[in-house]
Amino acid sequence: MENFIKNFAKVYRMICVIILTLMVVIVFVNAVCRYAFNSGFIATEEILRYLFIYMTFLGVVEVACVRGHISVTVLTDFLPRRIRTVVYLLGYFLILYAMWVLFDGSLMFYEESETSVGQVTGLPYRVIIASIIFAAAGVALFTVRDIFCAVKALRTGEDFPPALVDEDVEAAKAVLKDDEETK
Repeated sequence: MENFIKNFAKVYRMICVIILTLMVVIVFVNAVCRYAFNSGFIATEEILRYLFIYMTFLGVVEVACVRGHISVTVLTDFLPRRIRTVVYLLGYFLILYAMWVLFDGSLMFYEESETSVGQVTGLPYRVIIASIIFAAAGVALFTVRDIFCAVKALRTGEDFPPALVDEDVEAAKAVLKDDEETK
C-alpha cells in the first residue's frame, strides 16, 4: 500500500509539474507575441484556465494522498489518544460525506452540460467537470485509507494521526548533534 501511495504521489507531482511548465511556456510565448507582434493567441486564456483548474484539483488529491492538508490541532493535541482518534474519525466521515455531495453534484452537472463548450477553443466543459469528479473520488479513496488507519490505531492503541517527520529538521538536528560530539 505504501508503495502505491509513493508512486501515486510521484505521478501526480510529475503531472502537476508538466501542467505548470506548460502554463509558464504558454504565458511566456503569448507575452513575447504581444510584445513583438502586437497580438497574442486568443485561446491562451481559456486553455490556461482549464490547466489551472486541472492543476488545482490534481493538487487536492495529491495533498490528500500524502496527508499534507492544513489542520488546526489546538484542541485535538490536548485530547487523550483514543478520544483524539475518534474525533479524527468523525472528521473523516464528514469529509466522505462532503466528497459524496461533490461527486454526486458533479455527475449531475456533467450530464446537464452536454452542449456546453468553451467560447474560443470549443473544448467541452465536461473536461473540467471530469477533473472535479476525479478529485472527489481520489480524496474519498484516501479518506477511506485514513479511516482504516484510524480504526487500526484505535484497536492497537497507537498514536493517531501519525506524527509528521520533517526531513530537513531531522537533518539539522543530526548536524547539530555531530557538531556537539566533535567539540
